[in-house]
Amino acid sequence: MRYMKFMVLLFLGYLPLMAFAEEGSSTYDRVSLGVSAGREVENDTLVALLYYQRQGRNTAEVADRVNRAIAWGVEQARQVEGVKIQTLDYQTYPVYEDGKLTGIWRVRQSLRLESRRVSTLSQLLGELQEKLAIQHIGYRLSDERRREAEDALTERAISRFRHKAMLVAQQFGASDFRIVSINISSSGSHGRPMPMMRVMGAMESKTAAAPVLEAGEQRVQVGIDGVVELVRE
Repeated sequence: MRYMKFMVLLFLGYLPLMAFAEEGSSTYDRVSLGVSAGREVENDTLVALLYYQRQGRNTAEVADRVNRAIAWGVEQARQVEGVKIQTLDYQTYPVYEDGKLTGIWRVRQSLRLESRRVSTLSQLLGELQEKLAIQHIGYRLSDERRREAEDALTERAISRFRHKAMLVAQQFGASDFRIVSINISSSGSHGRPMPMMRVMGAMESKTAAAPVLEAGEQRVQVGIDGVVELVRE
């Protein structure tokens, strides 16, 4: 009986050694590699955030003015083809002075516009400034253009990875390599904000000049990290 227990304990102690040996052999001649490919891509989508804000003691009256102004902005934007419209946060809060309530309420709502027709949206923004204020304008890549850039860069990065892996294999005296694991990732900012703050005062009687805008570029990059195993004849 004692002999059997001894053999069982001996076998259990041998298992980790077997696992270690197998693991050691499976990681033989493995090399970690990393490459990347990137390029500058011109932004093609303009995003603008506008708002209307009013304050007063009669919250219903103030809210009505804000609602009418935003409704006017939405209606103006709907008349322009290719512009995506989204109303955002609606805020109503009391105004404090020296830590005390003043009895005045402030109401504010924002409007987000997006379009790939940059010149068209720029002109619309000039018209909307008759009543609304511009909070900020920013550029970004459309999903379509970003996918096109990433697809092309992925092909380039994979080619570089294979070339680098073969170069490493040859330098270490191996004839080829096999891929053990690989990870492909992409990066790039989604917009370049351009603050254009403006104080809401009396409503202008005519439209403002359209903002002068330059789309600029942003860098899109694809990286590949992987592990290859050298193959020897």
